[in-house]
Amino acid sequence: MEISPKRLVEIFIDLINISATAKQEKPVADYIRTFLEKLDIRTCEDKTGELIGGNTGNIIATIGNHQNTGPDFALISHMDTVKPTTGIRPQINNNRITTDGRTILGADNRAGIALILSLVEHLYQEKIKHHPFEIIFTVGEETGLYGSTNLDLGIVKSRVAYILDSSADPGYFVYAAPGAIDFHIDFEGKGSHAAVNPEQGINAIKMAADLIHCVQLGKVDENTTINFGKIQGGEANNVVPPYVNLTGEIRSFYRENIDNYYASFEKHLEDVRQKYSGKCFINRKEAFPGFILDQKSAPIKRLSSSLKAVGLTPNPIKYYGGSDANVLNNRGITAIDLGIGAKNPHSVDEYIKISDMVSIGRLIRHLVAG
Repeated sequence: MEISPKRLVEIFIDLINISATAKQEKPVADYIRTFLEKLDIRTCEDKTGELIGGNTGNIIATIGNHQNTGPDFALISHMDTVKPTTGIRPQINNNRITTDGRTILGADNRAGIALILSLVEHLYQEKIKHHPFEIIFTVGEETGLYGSTNLDLGIVKSRVAYILDSSADPGYFVYAAPGAIDFHIDFEGKGSHAAVNPEQGINAIKMAADLIHCVQLGKVDENTTINFGKIQGGEANNVVPPYVNLTGEIRSFYRENIDNYYASFEKHLEDVRQKYSGKCFINRKEAFPGFILDQKSAPIKRLSSSLKAVGLTPNPIKYYGGSDANVLNNRGITAIDLGIGAKNPHSVDEYIKISDMVSIGRLIRHLVAG
C-alpha cells in the first residue's frame, strides 16, 4: 500500500495556507507538533529560535524504536517560505497545483514537509515495519540557513540526511554545491561643487565604475560565478560624489577559486587607488560553505538503489544555489538534497505536479521501509 495521493495533497494545502516566513515559523511548527501528537509521536524543539531572534526553533522527532540501533538517517525540510502566502488561493488543474497568480505557492518547502508528514502518518496507520529515522524541520533557510547552522547536534543522532528541497525533477539529487562569500567595497573620493570647482573633487562613482569595468561577471569559469548586487552613494546632482559602496558575491565549488578572484579584486582596487588618489576598502564575509560528495558513498548508493526500485533514474547534479545541505555537509552530516519537482520557486508562477509529489512519496517510503 502506498501513501495516499489525496491525503498528501490535503496536508500540502493545509500547510501552504499557513503564512510563515523566516523567523516567523511558529504556526507551521505548531501544525507539525499537533499532527505528530495525534500519532503519539513526541517532538523536540532546539534553542535556534532564541539564538536568531525567531519565534520557534528547529523541530526534531525520531520515528521508530532506536534503543539498540540509532536512526539510519534524517529526512529534512525547512518551515519558512521566501514570501508570505497570505490570501493564497490554491488551484488544481491537470495534475498541477498552482495559485491564482497573486501569491507564491510555497511548495518551497511546504511540499517537503507534507511529504514527510504523510509518510509518517502512513507508516503509523498501516503499522508498517521500517528502519528508525529522524525528521527535522528547520527555520530560516531562505534568509541565511539559520536553522541548519544552529541545529543542536546533541539532540540529532543521524549523521546522514536526505533533504526534500531541490526544484529539480524526481530522480535528480545534488552531490555538489558551491560555497560563497559576500563582499563589501567602499570607495572614498572627495566632494566638491560639480560645476564651480569639479577639478577639486574625486568622483567615487567613477572609481567604482573603473573596478566594475575590470571585473568579469556571471559565470567566470566552469565552477565559479561573480555578481555585483547593489551599488549606492552620491549626494546630489551638483556634487562630485565623495562616497560609493558596492556589494556582491563570489560563489565557487572550489575554495581556492574564491580566494583567487577575491585577491584579483584587491589588486584592481590598488590600481584604482593609485589612479584616482582616493581610498578603497574591501571586506568579505562567509555566506555559506560548499561541498562535493563522493558519488560512491554509502548514502548515495542507498539513495540510488531506492530511486531505481521505485522506477526513477538516479541523476546526480551540481547545483549553484545554497541550501541546508551546504551547512550540514560541513557540520559532520552527509546531506543530500533531493529533487521534488517544485518549479519556479520564489515566484507567483510557482507550481508542483501531484504526480511528482507521489513519486517522491514512493521514494522516501522505500528509503525507510525498503
